[in-house]
Amino acid sequence: MSWLEKIMPSIGKNAKKNIPEGLWSKCPECNRVLYQEELERLLYVCPKCNHHLRISARKRLESFLDMENQVEIASNVQSADPLKFKDQKKNTRIVIRMHKNLPKKKTP
Repeated sequence: MSWLEKIMPSIGKNAKKNIPEGLWSKCPECNRVLYQEELERLLYVCPKCNHHLRISARKRLESFLDMENQVEIASNVQSADPLKFKDQKKNTRIVIRMHKNLPKKKTP
């Protein structure tokens, strides 16, 4: 144990940092640590290397559509299997599982 760790034990290797999850992101291209709010303001583009980070389709739409006048059309359309696709698992089971994992739709 070094003399500095004796005086200030929080500097030691076992000190936990109280940083909330999701506050910082790392650019996969240049490994720069980015503040999440700044990243959202820059539309998920790294300011150092101009790498476009991955975002969900919903966030991408929200970035360039007017949210006040938004009306979702064909929200009741669901996937079908007209070709009777065969795999290790039935396609209908995959579709049902996918629908269970989707977030609930917002009602206006």
